[in-house]
Amino acid sequence: MTAPSIPAPHLDQSTCSPQSGIPPVATAGQRAATSRAGLGTPAITMMVVAAAAPLTVLSGGTPLGILTGNGAAFPVSFLVVGVALLLFSIGFSAMSRHVTGSGGFFNAIGRGLHPMFGLGASTLALFTYLMIQSAIVCFLGMQICTCLASIAGLTVPWWVCSLAAAALAGVLGYRNIAMSANVVNVLIAGEIAVAVVLCVAIFARHLPAGVDFAATFSPSASLEGAPGVAIIFAIASFVGFESTSIYRAEARDPDVTVPRATYVAVVFVTLLYLVSSFAIVVAWCSDGAVDADALTAGDMLQATGAKYVGGWFANVISVLIITSLFAAVLSFHNVLARYMRAMADARALPSVLGRLHARHGSPTFASLVATAASVGVVLCVGIAGLDPFTQAFSWFSGVAVLGFVMLLVLACLSVVVMFVRRADLRAGEGVLKSVVAPGVGVLLLVAILACAVMYFPDLVGEASFGVTCRTLVACACAAFAVGVVETIIMRRRSDDAYRALESAIAG
Repeated sequence: MTAPSIPAPHLDQSTCSPQSGIPPVATAGQRAATSRAGLGTPAITMMVVAAAAPLTVLSGGTPLGILTGNGAAFPVSFLVVGVALLLFSIGFSAMSRHVTGSGGFFNAIGRGLHPMFGLGASTLALFTYLMIQSAIVCFLGMQICTCLASIAGLTVPWWVCSLAAAALAGVLGYRNIAMSANVVNVLIAGEIAVAVVLCVAIFARHLPAGVDFAATFSPSASLEGAPGVAIIFAIASFVGFESTSIYRAEARDPDVTVPRATYVAVVFVTLLYLVSSFAIVVAWCSDGAVDADALTAGDMLQATGAKYVGGWFANVISVLIITSLFAAVLSFHNVLARYMRAMADARALPSVLGRLHARHGSPTFASLVATAASVGVVLCVGIAGLDPFTQAFSWFSGVAVLGFVMLLVLACLSVVVMFVRRADLRAGEGVLKSVVAPGVGVLLLVAILACAVMYFPDLVGEASFGVTCRTLVACACAAFAVGVVETIIMRRRSDDAYRALESAIAG
């Protein structure tokens, strides 16, 4: 799962695994090789599916979406989000053909709207990454505890495992070490296979006796409970889909390959989550009633595997969930560090964060700050006595999604603004791709954002906008405001600094 990146000139990003959705910066030899061969649609699509981390979604977001969202109707949320993101993808893919640079949303928002919104998007993305990493590292600690108890009979506090995972990710990030792309792809293939096996096993047992499709797919069912919370967890499952645009420099015939890979990725992930989450509903929601104990335990997917396939399958699921989560933690650590380093290069952060290790080539101080932030959040969660799954993972994922949807709205709006201003580009792409599709996408995304904010108190367990809810939402808004204000100050005080920012946006 990932969000927009900002360019880091002359920076070795080889430590960013496909799980993060941020591609490595190619060397001169690699660029020569890819110009001859290039990445095809299947390769780019696989990278986006890897960023989606299927088992992480099915074991984390899905049970929480069912429990705190709209119950058995939760799978429909994937359809709603999938349609909105498909419309967004049409416009964003058209814009990516005319916006240089590999910075994704940073370049798009900065060019389409204004540099201050581009930097605001960058600071918001930093906050979003930190929240996602914090959510995952807490959930990872809980999953490691579950695995140790199941396989070795050991009982270890979750926060000890989370701290160990954060520290290991910090060491690997500091030394510029990452999981091989081939290894990640094999693990992702294993995750998809697990989802398929579970679906077949569940439907094979329940379809002959009858399945209540109306409890999930009737329009009235989708509006029950807290549909906004369901939307939050559904859209969290798609974080990283937009990364296809960043592979343009490495793609074969990018004007055709990149849009096609984006559409295929969105459709495939939507169908995968729709069917898999419906299978989980069939397994744990009898006559529309939710089995709360099973869904809040944190090992729901393992319990499903043991119930429908066997105990050995539950152990396989545990191992794959842990590898998936750790790959995500390592990726987000590396992306956070490189975001800080790139922002330091653009003079938006202290220059010390841009220093590279003489031997490893990694952004030394930025990596240490990313590790300290992750460890600090885990310690705070542990000291506060929060549940690592139903509270830490849920709350942090929720506020990260608010930030991500804000970025989607700004990026989609920037597409419309750019093509409205440029009649020549609009004529080349066609009104449907350049204005109509992204325009409808903006409306849907704004509606999704409003719905998510409206139901955010349900996510954190408050009757209204209490202290916790207000604090989390305010932090997301403040993260964006920091970048906007910094740009204004930068423009007034230093022409050189502002020109460096404009140069970064121009790619």
